[in-house]
Amino acid sequence: MKNWFPLTIVCSFLATLPVFSQTALPFKMTHETILGPQTPDEFPTWLAGIKRWRVNQLAKMDYNGAEYDRPELKWTQSSFVQPQMMVEDRYFYDPVAGKYTVDRYLDDLEKRYGKIDSVLVWAVYPNIGIDNRNQFDMVSALPGGLSGVRQMVADFHRRGVKVLFPVMPWDTGTRDEGEPLWTAIAKELKEVNADGLNGDTMKGIPKEYREASDQTGHILAFEPEVGFQNESDLPWDNMTWGYWLEYGFVPSVSKYKWLEPRHMVNICNRWARDHTDDLQHAFFN
Repeated sequence: MKNWFPLTIVCSFLATLPVFSQTALPFKMTHETILGPQTPDEFPTWLAGIKRWRVNQLAKMDYNGAEYDRPELKWTQSSFVQPQMMVEDRYFYDPVAGKYTVDRYLDDLEKRYGKIDSVLVWAVYPNIGIDNRNQFDMVSALPGGLSGVRQMVADFHRRGVKVLFPVMPWDTGTRDEGEPLWTAIAKELKEVNADGLNGDTMKGIPKEYREASDQTGHILAFEPEVGFQNESDLPWDNMTWGYWLEYGFVPSVSKYKWLEPRHMVNICNRWARDHTDDLQHAFFN
């Protein structure tokens, strides 16, 4: 059976679970996680409760996991390590030689903490807003223009690393691109052969982005920064960042991976000096 839930199966499964009111669920949730049971005695009721919640949510969404079956997006399911990097990084570009040094950048990362699976290339900060150039102009202004960026992406691909770029929906005071944001970013990322899109400040990347990407024939993966406003974008947003800044002794469960185990959450704790809790919760999930 392919990730869909016929009504008869849903009803049959619901009948086997205890009945909980929506106002008295036997577990607590944060924006992105389900908190674990606080005592061993709570575990059976807790587990039954989160199972019921999952079935209800998937049925309410009329969930179909077809986007996770797409061959072009399978890479997201094993993209465990994804740093965000600034294009000003001195390991990334040699201003004297006038060329990108992707091998030097990756060799340094691997020496210090191991290989990465994907990279989020940040080309907009800190220059956006100093003049009328928009986020697309910032990428075009990188050394070598878009052809140089495309070669840089190819260098990452040669090392087995997928490449994402951000989109900024708040960039509204600069030059008007003359078309919807989702159309413009889909075209740009096709031109540089990027693999995915990180939605800066976004709680879910709307379906218009999926449709625009499909129309170009270049299939992008989507990764909103701030999880989902609700879970309705889960079917086409294969990845999310996870801001899980408060950890209890009992591990939390990712709401999104509980609903769709193939969804990839990259936990982000940019202000931490110690990432032990982040790593443990990521491994648990």
